[in-house]
Amino acid sequence: MNRIVLYFKNLTVRDATRFLIVFYIVGIIGFFIPYSREIFEKMIPLSLLVNLFLLFLFHKPYNVKHLAFFGSVVLLTFLIEAVGMNTGVLFGEYLYGESLPVKLFGTPIIIGLNWLLLSYGVVQLMRMNKQLRRYIIILGAAAMTLFDFMMEPVAMKTGMWSWSYNIIPWQNFIMWFILSAIIIAGFELFSIKTDNKIAGRIFLFQLFFFVVLNIFLK
Repeated sequence: MNRIVLYFKNLTVRDATRFLIVFYIVGIIGFFIPYSREIFEKMIPLSLLVNLFLLFLFHKPYNVKHLAFFGSVVLLTFLIEAVGMNTGVLFGEYLYGESLPVKLFGTPIIIGLNWLLLSYGVVQLMRMNKQLRRYIIILGAAAMTLFDFMMEPVAMKTGMWSWSYNIIPWQNFIMWFILSAIIIAGFELFSIKTDNKIAGRIFLFQLFFFVVLNIFLK
């Protein structure tokens, strides 16, 4: 146990990046192989948790303000997703599938964690450039919406969720932009630190993953 703790304590961003490269390459290959696709679909929640683990492994500082903010993002986005899924008013009419199990009110419990993972990564990327940071709320929300645009077709193909009549409504992307803007504004308003080099890379790796599957996955 002590060796495991020591290993992760000494893990560098470079090591984590190498792991993520292999992780996502294996993931892409796994989804393309018919015999392993179902297995990889069932491992989607585990993939999210692995990414979250790496994100928080490199996050500093751990204090009440940061933990309270992260918890608020997870709770807020879960509740909004639950309301949206059960009413069809916010995002449109959709249902979550078997690839995202352990649901409450028909909504996967981990969905809020995904919002936190993505928004944290976007904020970190935008803060790396002074020009981008000036428009961080608009550009960050646009980046999140672009991510969703690439993810939606893949999510439908892999059983994460499905849309009524298999049509992704524009209100979904509008809601993604609005909700993303609110979360990013929260990062700025409460001065939540994102001096975490792995966070932006996780976002970019995930975006690349969904772009590839969006283009080639049948």
